[in-house]
Amino acid sequence: MVRLSCFFLSILILAGCQTSRLTHVPSGSLIAHDLSDFSVIEGQANRYGSMQGQVLDVTKYPFFSENSFGKDWLNKPKHRAIAIGHPAQCATYNGRWRHAKASTAVRRTLQDCMQRMAELSRHLGKKCECRLAALDDRIFVSPKELPFRKQLPAIALVKDTKGRKEILGYALTTGRTGMRQPFDFYTQNDQKVCEGQYNLGGMAMKGEAYLNCFGGKIKGPAVFKVVGFREGQAYGTALVKAGDNQLILVYGLPSDEFETRRAELLGQ
Repeated sequence: MVRLSCFFLSILILAGCQTSRLTHVPSGSLIAHDLSDFSVIEGQANRYGSMQGQVLDVTKYPFFSENSFGKDWLNKPKHRAIAIGHPAQCATYNGRWRHAKASTAVRRTLQDCMQRMAELSRHLGKKCECRLAALDDRIFVSPKELPFRKQLPAIALVKDTKGRKEILGYALTTGRTGMRQPFDFYTQNDQKVCEGQYNLGGMAMKGEAYLNCFGGKIKGPAVFKVVGFREGQAYGTALVKAGDNQLILVYGLPSDEFETRRAELLGQ
């Protein structure tokens, strides 16, 4: 018996043997400044959604090929939508799916986004708005504008029986689905210092994590604090305490910016 396989991954994302073709349709800004813009954006999205566009090779875009959220969203049933923060300093993302009407998917996605942007605006001290990025099989922004970083700059501040030290490096993450995701910290020389998991909900500015560092010398639950977002990924701090030892991991910011914001980030 010949088994029928799903294929053509370059233009199709698979859900069993159900497929979803993704097409880029350049559009207007589709930016919601406040709730009064939702109806206009719903109409514009329906109009652009019926236009022909360029079929995408989604494997070329990390948002869909490496981001756990993006891969998950592609396999969700219609009607579905994605909204991203605007401008770039507010770059984060959220999505909805399984709605009876496309207009409902747009409205609910923008509502979720605006709720998050209100909180993020307070954190950043600037106005953050929402941009409708995708509806069903149509993407309205360049896929390169969909924010995602897999490798985040990070700094570990360690206090143990040997004293204090700071370790420059990077953290690896796979995105955000609200479920536990791997989160590992490496030195600049690619030596793993910490391994663990984190759980950050779609609307949260804080979460939980578990980190095991230095082969178990410092390990345990971590307080996971989000201060802001860059390219779709959070930045902030995670604190692990193990008796008299502790490690504070500052993730998502380059070292020079961390130095200028050290007191703010560490609460000093």
